[in-house]
Amino acid sequence: MKKGIASVLALTLGLTLALSGCAKPAAPAATTAAPAATTAAPAATAAPAATTAAPAAPAETPAPATAAAGVDYTQGDPVTIKIAHVSATGVPIDRFCGWVGDQLKEKTGGRIEVPVFPASQLGNNAELLEQLQFGTLEMAISSVAFLGAFTDTTQLLDLPYLFKNEGAAEEVLDGEVGQSMFADLEKSGFHGLAWLSTGWRHLTANKEVHKPDDLKGLKIRVMENQMHIAHFNALGASAVPMAFSELYTALQNGTMDCQENPYANIDGNRLYEVQKYIIETGHIYDTSPLLASKSWWDSLSATDQELITEVVKAGLAWERQISKENQDELRVKLGSNGTNVVIQLTDEERQAFRDAAQPVYDQYGTKIQNLIDTVEAVNAKH
Repeated sequence: MKKGIASVLALTLGLTLALSGCAKPAAPAATTAAPAATTAAPAATAAPAATTAAPAAPAETPAPATAAAGVDYTQGDPVTIKIAHVSATGVPIDRFCGWVGDQLKEKTGGRIEVPVFPASQLGNNAELLEQLQFGTLEMAISSVAFLGAFTDTTQLLDLPYLFKNEGAAEEVLDGEVGQSMFADLEKSGFHGLAWLSTGWRHLTANKEVHKPDDLKGLKIRVMENQMHIAHFNALGASAVPMAFSELYTALQNGTMDCQENPYANIDGNRLYEVQKYIIETGHIYDTSPLLASKSWWDSLSATDQELITEVVKAGLAWERQISKENQDELRVKLGSNGTNVVIQLTDEERQAFRDAAQPVYDQYGTKIQNLIDTVEAVNAKH
């Protein structure tokens, strides 16, 4: 195991985004001090804004991370970094993995290779996390819902209707709260690198849904997470955990009536073919952490650790931007295909869902109330 950092490497990151011109990624924002404790769910906020006009031009690929002066990254042991995830090929997180691999290969003269395994090729979320713990897989992008088994702090991100908008979510994740979650995961064998974006999670069904009562009697596929199960049971549905790889067939043959996922997964896994209505509940901001096996990470040289960290940081804002653009594009695509119907809830309808979800806060929110208060303070600024 290689230790000792001879010097601190200063890396200047360039990131080109085609959204109102060019901008550099902002430094992680510090979280605001928490207000007085409260046991209620977050205050009502409007649903994430729907886009009806043509989506903006997609963001360009970020500029390469600048190598530290005098460092020859071609020198060192060969490294293979397998990155696995359960989402489809071509979704934003998959494109991000490809970009990271290209950057590392270029900067190291091919010494670091990064094969990417999308679409559950190496297993489902739980299996990928287990492989990270055993050190048989180097990196994985997991659903945050599966991390609650390792630390209470990540349960914050499974609370429904938590964040006001993307800006608030990213400030919390890039600040003290998000970094403390990564620190908590170290003891379970994970090294956190970045909180990627998959977009807002929405409900899909084969009937119109405007209020919680519309879900009564429906079987909804959820992830293996007690808070997700409690959420949809509180709404009146019957929540059933199921692997994502089995979902399409379950909806097709009627084993499941409805499901919830971000637009990227609804489109990437063609769930729109077996579900007519997309109901924009926006109940969870779906962040997908990029995790490394801690045992593998600790075996790397300090130079390789720093290079990988900086390359990941260089692409993070770009991945989040293309995720936002992807949501807008898919909303238009699926809403105008002549088959699917996108339902935008009114403020009153969405409030009814939030109110019905209060039992989730009552059951799980007490032990992380300080984190909820921090999020509320950040929401107030946005």
